[in-house]
Amino acid sequence: MKKKYRLKNHFKTKLIALILLFGSGFAYAQTKTISGIVTGEDNTPLLGVNVQVKGKSVGTVTDFDGNYEIKASSNDVLVFTYIGFIKKEVAIKDKTKLDIFLSPDVASLDEVVVIGYGSVRRKDLTGSVVSVKAEELDRVKAVTFEGSLAAKASGVQVTQSEGGPGAGFKIRIRGGTSITASSEPLYVIDGFPISGEGVGSSVGLGNSTTSPLNTLDPSIIESIEVLKDASATAIYGSRGANGVILITTKKGKKGRANMNYETYTSFGVLARRVDVLSPQEFIDYRNEFAPWDPDDDTNPFIRSFRDQFGNDLGANDPNVIITDWQDEITRLAITESHKLSMNGGSDKTAYSGSFSYLNQEGIIRNTKFERYTGNLRLDQDVTDRIKTGISVNVGYNIRDGVVSAANENANGRAGIITNTLLYGPAQGNIDLEREEVEIDENGLLLSVRGSDIVNPLRNLQENVNRGNNFQTFGNVYLQYRVADGLTFKSSLRINAFANKGQAYFTEKFGWGRTQGGIAFVNTAQGGGITTEQNLNYNKAFGKHRVNVTAVYEQQQGTFESTGQDSRGFEIPGVNLDNLGTALVTNPNRSSFSKTTLQSWLTRAQYDYSDRYVINFSARYDGSSKFAEKWGFFPSVGIAWKVSNEAFLKDSNLISNLKLRGSFGETGNNGIPPFTSLSGTVLASTIFGGNILTTGAAIRNLQNPDFTWETTTQLDGGLSLGLFNNRISIEADYYNKETTDLILRRPLPATSGFTDVLENVGSLVNKGFEFSINTVNIQTKNFSWTSNFNISFNKNEVTDLGGADEFFVRALGDNQITDDYVVRVGESLGSIYGLESDGLYNYSDFVEFDGLTDAEAAERLFQDSADKGVYYDLLDTVDNGDGTFGTYTLKEGVTAGNQVDRGQYRPGMPKFVDQNGDGVINSDDRTIIGRTVPKHFGGFTNNFSYKNFDLSILTQWSYGNDIYNKNRVRGGETVIPQFNKLGYVRDRWTPTNPNTDIPDVRGYIDAGLGSNAFSSFVEDGSYLRINNITMGYSLPKDVIKTFRLKNFRIYGSVDNVYVFTKYSGFDPDVSVGNNQLTPGLDSDAYPRSRIFRIGVNVGF
Repeated sequence: MKKKYRLKNHFKTKLIALILLFGSGFAYAQTKTISGIVTGEDNTPLLGVNVQVKGKSVGTVTDFDGNYEIKASSNDVLVFTYIGFIKKEVAIKDKTKLDIFLSPDVASLDEVVVIGYGSVRRKDLTGSVVSVKAEELDRVKAVTFEGSLAAKASGVQVTQSEGGPGAGFKIRIRGGTSITASSEPLYVIDGFPISGEGVGSSVGLGNSTTSPLNTLDPSIIESIEVLKDASATAIYGSRGANGVILITTKKGKKGRANMNYETYTSFGVLARRVDVLSPQEFIDYRNEFAPWDPDDDTNPFIRSFRDQFGNDLGANDPNVIITDWQDEITRLAITESHKLSMNGGSDKTAYSGSFSYLNQEGIIRNTKFERYTGNLRLDQDVTDRIKTGISVNVGYNIRDGVVSAANENANGRAGIITNTLLYGPAQGNIDLEREEVEIDENGLLLSVRGSDIVNPLRNLQENVNRGNNFQTFGNVYLQYRVADGLTFKSSLRINAFANKGQAYFTEKFGWGRTQGGIAFVNTAQGGGITTEQNLNYNKAFGKHRVNVTAVYEQQQGTFESTGQDSRGFEIPGVNLDNLGTALVTNPNRSSFSKTTLQSWLTRAQYDYSDRYVINFSARYDGSSKFAEKWGFFPSVGIAWKVSNEAFLKDSNLISNLKLRGSFGETGNNGIPPFTSLSGTVLASTIFGGNILTTGAAIRNLQNPDFTWETTTQLDGGLSLGLFNNRISIEADYYNKETTDLILRRPLPATSGFTDVLENVGSLVNKGFEFSINTVNIQTKNFSWTSNFNISFNKNEVTDLGGADEFFVRALGDNQITDDYVVRVGESLGSIYGLESDGLYNYSDFVEFDGLTDAEAAERLFQDSADKGVYYDLLDTVDNGDGTFGTYTLKEGVTAGNQVDRGQYRPGMPKFVDQNGDGVINSDDRTIIGRTVPKHFGGFTNNFSYKNFDLSILTQWSYGNDIYNKNRVRGGETVIPQFNKLGYVRDRWTPTNPNTDIPDVRGYIDAGLGSNAFSSFVEDGSYLRINNITMGYSLPKDVIKTFRLKNFRIYGSVDNVYVFTKYSGFDPDVSVGNNQLTPGLDSDAYPRSRIFRIGVNVGF
């Protein structure tokens, strides 16, 4: 019985085995080879894509050309996964060839994000970090990377200083955090930290700036990470208060050699003109200013645009020379760019290198920016445990420029834009004896008003402003894997720079003529060395993952500069190249500084069950800049991955949900070296009654407690992905308070010093940031993705060490003294002056009471005839009883204290009496503008259809004011030699009383010219179509025919159109180096509209 049972059981086993064998053979018989190519955006082949049969342990990866080959059956499903792209599943069915297109994953949760001294998966972040990848940066071919970053990251405000070649930018991450120290973020390029503050590019005159990384070609950047909250920035300690921008350059990819060549040519034109009086309007204004009087031989302007009989000359008269100066100084600006790059490697080696050349012409003649950049990177796996590498970036640029953003814009020292806007568009009869003009050999005007304003075109032809800059960054590292998960890395980083600037102001006219020609030569050089010892432990234990980093870092930097100016060059054409021929050489200037920063830092991150994350970081910094040298900067961040909880695991709606929060402290050491210490300066004094003795004097008092500013920041954030991350949302709220502000406290005169630096005061930035990435449509042939971000920031000064306010003078004028104010309870960048209240008009005077405007005008003309003066001089009439004037202000109408009440007339400006004392003076100044926007942001749309691609980038700023200081001199109607801005055409006249523009002598007669007026402040809000790019990539079969990897041709337009009410060249402007005067437009180089065509070829 037992034997029969065993035989039966044995038979069943054999049968089951036979069935399984048959089934297996059948399945094997149905297996076939599937092959294809996997591509991404622009049909670029993707290397290393994981291809797996769903539910089985069968898989492969794509090769260098994106090719794959795998065995599977018709009933199988292939799964394609690649970091940074959306996973795709495709049923095989009866196909043997499957070409796959992968769409970018806007959420990219498994993407590795570079953070300070390490990297983490995006889904493990506890801090607020924005990543911008190479493909996004490359859409806008900016000269420096800051231009490519604009409108791409929430919380990051990028403002262009002006529009010149290589012009700098101002970046604010979550608002300005300082008053005296820098508010610019820290830049870290491949681990080397440098200040993000703009570098001055003007010589002699002007305040133009350029990027500190202007030698870096943005196209070699692989990614930019912007660290915003304390959890992310505290690891940078005393330099992290203003945020950190991490720049990672491209590195080699293992595989066969890949060569790429890209070139483009662009054409720039003046995007917007500034409205000025036309030649005929200028002539009409001049004749209105100087009415005809045949008996007056003292006024040189009466006959400028009249014939001998007093008849007005028109703009079309053959004796009148007409010139459009904005046309004369601008041109079609051509830019050429070439870049050749190569990368590749083997299993143990990866390399990349590139060389690029850029030649950018400015839209103003004789201006350009030329750059040569070389980049090399090599990474080598020496053994299974040892890895080493080296990277070098070398850049050199040459600049030809002009004076812009000039300090005073007067006395012959105005910049090119001020000269252009103010120089008369019509030249008539010239009175050489009385008009204080200079003319050339052809009788054309060279300068007017005693060389105050000079001929713009001759300015470009005769004056010189040029410079060059060399910069290099190098990085060498050795990495050793001590044990599984434990790695030690030692790095040595070096940078060096040298630059030279030269300027010559011709002896032929203008300011230079008064000095016989003036030459300036400035040089600067320096460098830095950073050593970093980094120990990292990153390992998972079941549900637990730890990532711990400990670093010792030391950085040392030097800077030295020299300056020389010489005057009086008698040999024509000999100046900058032989300064020894100058009659006068002023004492040379030189400086040297050395700084050191020593740091210990650590970061520890713990993740439990891929749901709960906690992150601690701390840095202990010692800086040579401060008397109190050491500071400690901690932070903590937490995150809850709610979508990984069981109750959301299978949600079809929510694919990612993470809540995070952080709190920590960072510092700001952005002050010049040795500021906190007692220093000496060269000084002279008289001893013994008549002996001048030169020696050294103490420059400032030392404050033994002086240290860095501290910024404490609280951040709460939400990351949300919907519908398999087709919609990805990031939202953050932050509260950022800076204490121990570095301020100068005034001292009594008896101390021998004017002030002393102390840590007093505070300011706060609060705000909300929101960004959304969406995959709107995704099909085989068509895709549409979008990115939208918006930021709200409120900035407020909360304490000034017991003071209520202090005032700041902006560049661009030699009359107005205090036009910005820093005040408790207000934001930085508050514009300060008198609030305009229209004009004094007929209804304000007793004599015109009850008259219509027409009757009042008739009365005014009659009074003018009776008094024998023009109507705008009625206020100067001598009444013979010790009083002057013609009209009487009504009771209750306010007047200024510089002008007697009887000397007012219709057409003069009126201002608000802020303190109610019935008198208008400087005590009535108030905040007349705020330059901090209510919100700003960007909106990007990317489309692709088969081999075509299209991207559209827009950006905006709303609620910010601009201090248009060009209106100060551009509206000075009392100076007849100058042309006027276009708004002056609507000036008050007896027959045009319904306007708020004063008459031809209104401002000067008001007697308040040392103040800023609210009429100089304009709405700076704008919406800009920043870039439109359209490209076409050749089909794969065509590419293969020519043995190419890829071929793409594209066309683009930058600065397509800007919607704004602003009257200047561009509302995105902020000239000068003073962070307390943002939103200032004075003598700024205009921006261009750029049309570009380019080709990108891969071999």
